[in-house]
Amino acid sequence: MEGWEKALVDNFGSAVVNKKLVLENEIQGIPRYVSEYILGVYGVDGITDAAIKEANNFINSNKYSGKEKELLKSRLVSDYTLKVLDKFKVETDTKKNEYNARMGTVHLSNMKANPSLVKEHERLLIDGIWGLGELRYYPPGEAYFGGEDVNKDGVIELQRFKPLQLSDISIEDFKKGRANIDTESWINALVSTIGLNYNNYDLRKKLIILSRMIPMVEESVFMMEFGKPSTGKTYCYENISAYSRVISGSSITPAQFFYNIQTKTPGLLLQYDVVLFDEVDKVRKKGINEEVINKLYKYLESFSFDRGGVEQSSTCGIMMVGNISPDKEYEEKTLFLDVLHDKLREEAFLTRLNGVIPGWELEPIKKREISITRHYGFMADYFSEILHGLRKSYIHQHIAKQKIKLKNANIRDENSIIKIVSGLLKIIYPNGKIEDDIFFEIVKYAVEARQYVIDQNFYITGKKDYDIKLEWDVKE
Repeated sequence: MEGWEKALVDNFGSAVVNKKLVLENEIQGIPRYVSEYILGVYGVDGITDAAIKEANNFINSNKYSGKEKELLKSRLVSDYTLKVLDKFKVETDTKKNEYNARMGTVHLSNMKANPSLVKEHERLLIDGIWGLGELRYYPPGEAYFGGEDVNKDGVIELQRFKPLQLSDISIEDFKKGRANIDTESWINALVSTIGLNYNNYDLRKKLIILSRMIPMVEESVFMMEFGKPSTGKTYCYENISAYSRVISGSSITPAQFFYNIQTKTPGLLLQYDVVLFDEVDKVRKKGINEEVINKLYKYLESFSFDRGGVEQSSTCGIMMVGNISPDKEYEEKTLFLDVLHDKLREEAFLTRLNGVIPGWELEPIKKREISITRHYGFMADYFSEILHGLRKSYIHQHIAKQKIKLKNANIRDENSIIKIVSGLLKIIYPNGKIEDDIFFEIVKYAVEARQYVIDQNFYITGKKDYDIKLEWDVKE
């Protein structure tokens, strides 16, 4: 262990894990934050071969793939009860006054949730939880839920549930622990938590990596990132946060994204902290859902939308990432023209963009022994809950507004820069105790991210309103 790793363990205890070991023994088929949680349960005294074996046995005994649906049903019919590891979600049926349950991997019809579970685990009603569910099969004609109802077609009841994600954490303890670790060590720990080897990056590149998490800690953020393939643009969204959702290209309907009129159920914008559109470069050659884009324009302006006469608001952030060819030379000023679909590079859309992450400055992740962390870091599930909890902290925006002085900036520029700075401050200084030298670098980075949006608008529209250079200073 390096000195900073020992300090991390001393201050955060079981919330810290040897990332090298858990990544090398990552359990496939489940999110990394769930894999780390299970490894942590069986490896409470260390990630040993025996602990890894026990964890894998647990997964193999309780996890079912989509193609094993009939096997799962057969075991339920035969044994009446069965434990299943999956992501469970519950929806309220107001007409029948009951709860419908579903799993993320294996889709079973006529599946209900015991009402007592909903009271105990309310997050089942929001975005769902990974856990071990105990299913009970009631044949046709048999009463379920303690004899309250008699079914005609057979009912599968989710009668017990054990979450395999952390639910109770202390943001205040996290802030106190941060106060005992110097900033350089803290940044290294954060990069290691994501799964990357911090030795491969200077401060500038570390800020680029950390800025990917801004929409996870800051409400209502809209950003884009472009870079070479395999630089980790979507990695942390898929593996760090349980509150983020990755969408491939434009494969999303208005019902899925905003609100389903038929089922009266909320879309992704109402379920997650951030939705990421992956490989938006591929959208340029495909069709694009006009209703999604048109409503997205309004949402990014007011963070509300209307569908089917239902007005909804959300603080969900939007990230769009795209690949650029490593073999082709791109000019930064023409990047949007080269990569984005026509509808995604209109002035009305781009003015709502807070900033661009310069992912093109990062080199692709190479061999595991070079690129992947060999150090300690936070457990992904613990860190996910921390990021989610920090969204409700507004002191960092106040600090940014008090300390940053901008020139040639309109209200959109100011709001965007404040959001980017606030997001990075939450990640690096969750306790609000800022160091001027790092704050200077953060502001510089945020202004560059916003300047790129201004420059792109000028190149695309030719309007003099965008022919400006942001100037800034940091107040004492």
